[in-house]
Amino acid sequence: MPVLPVDGIELFYEERGSGAPLVFLHGLGSSTRDWEFQLAHFSKQWRCVAFDLPGSGRSRDPARPHGPFSLAGYAKVVASAMKALSIAPAHVVGLSMGGMTSLQLALDVPEVVKSITVVNAGASVVAKTVKERAVLAVRKVLTRTLGPKFVGKLVAPRLFPRPHEQALRDQFVAQLAAQDPRTYAAVSAAVMGWSVEDRVQHLGCPVVFISADADYSPVSVKEALAAKIRGAKVIVVPDSHHALPIEKPEVFNEVLEASLAGR
Repeated sequence: MPVLPVDGIELFYEERGSGAPLVFLHGLGSSTRDWEFQLAHFSKQWRCVAFDLPGSGRSRDPARPHGPFSLAGYAKVVASAMKALSIAPAHVVGLSMGGMTSLQLALDVPEVVKSITVVNAGASVVAKTVKERAVLAVRKVLTRTLGPKFVGKLVAPRLFPRPHEQALRDQFVAQLAAQDPRTYAAVSAAVMGWSVEDRVQHLGCPVVFISADADYSPVSVKEALAAKIRGAKVIVVPDSHHALPIEKPEVFNEVLEASLAGR
């Protein structure tokens, strides 16, 4: 099992293929498994590396198993791991929380990044309206009191809404149910209140936002964010949802491949 010691953390990673480096960062409650279809596809031409972020998957922090965690901390660990594996600078692809981490990484440690692809994520998880504050407050309470399995059952139908996607729904619920409730709550807390929105204009690498048309946040949010970043692009995938790389892997791979070809 490939584990890299980084800043006291036992960081699990999966590596496949050879060539130019391509890094994948997973979403909240997940792991390198987010990228199974992408690793199989892109490793034919790229040196693909996917990390389990601290508190997720098979990565461990012996000193602080239940956090606290932060996206700035994730970016620091990922940067150190990329340097240790001699894959910096690399193209970085992040889904949801991983997309947020990629933004943090490109801002905090720009020398390790060639480009970032931000999938179904923005630059802020800060409530700006009464409704948004209520939603985040409810989410926080549910996560702490009812645990990851309940969150999985609540979220799965939104990720995979079609009747034939029952197996994906079951897999997602089982994945969250296996997590330590305290650790999952700490990882969730790392996202809440996070923002780099006031810094994105300083991004110096190519930035592409890939958005499902039925993502949690509307496409217009990503378009407004991209407008602040020089040269940033938004690619919309129709009839898709938040877990796009898993829901429609072939479509996503085609979109990502075409996007990377231009960089």
